[in-house]
Amino acid sequence: MLRNNNYKLGIFYGTSPDTEMLAQKFAGNLINNEEFCKACEDLEQNVKCDKCREHLKSFANSLYFYEKLGENIPEFIEDSTEYLPKNLPPVDFLLVIGIHQDLLLDLPNYLKDKGIKAVIVPIEDPKWVPSGLQVMILEEFEKYGIQAAFPKPFCALSKELNEYNKVGFNLTKKYNFIHEFINYFKIGVPIVSFLLSKDGTSIEDTCVIQSAPCGSTYYICQQLKSKYFKNGKSNNISLNERISKAHHAYPCNASMDQDSILKDSILHVGGYLIRNAIRRELDLEEQEGQKLVYIIK
Repeated sequence: MLRNNNYKLGIFYGTSPDTEMLAQKFAGNLINNEEFCKACEDLEQNVKCDKCREHLKSFANSLYFYEKLGENIPEFIEDSTEYLPKNLPPVDFLLVIGIHQDLLLDLPNYLKDKGIKAVIVPIEDPKWVPSGLQVMILEEFEKYGIQAAFPKPFCALSKELNEYNKVGFNLTKKYNFIHEFINYFKIGVPIVSFLLSKDGTSIEDTCVIQSAPCGSTYYICQQLKSKYFKNGKSNNISLNERISKAHHAYPCNASMDQDSILKDSILHVGGYLIRNAIRRELDLEEQEGQKLVYIIK
């Protein structure tokens, strides 16, 4: 069992700007200092920040290292030990964001004696981890008894087994430590709750029970407060459109490139996930994206 007081987390991230941005947003969301989110202040419609994050716990004491991997690295790596840290501080969880594929492939062997319980490898761009490589690495983690998850997008990570969380494709056969990660840091697929007006036509207040790892859920919910809706409409702008505009404005940093498994862009899937989390809470019919196809060619 993991400790109940302070779980230790480490982050490896790659060198591309998108990779670095996701790592910064994730770490910023966990640390939760007052400078992290200024999104509302950047809006044209003059929405003032009402400090929706000030009550949130800071996990600064859980973040044990935050390290970029892959600078000055060749296209093909013969010996990954030259580019992986010689000494790794002991952590319970390791988050791996967009590192060189050769380093990722050798990661299970590198971690086999490090005592790590679970590794989370979010995929925000189809080029980060091709599906065949993903299955290969997952099998290696299985061999060494390390639990692993490959959420695509990161905000699809869930305690429910579904089309985004499939054992043998996105998850190792054992995943209880993945659930511990979700429970402790309160991140993954968005879960929200709303306080409605007495007539049921406006959102008076919002509560984020579980946030997208980048922190966008708080911002999107802020944009729905006191915005009138009825039959899915809000000030002549559909509820879906309002959610989508907020999701893009935060912004979501997932790729707009078509993904062969999702049959859509990863950014769009992230939008579907927050949209349906909100629609469920409002007792509105969910609107699904295309069904996923798990065929590795």
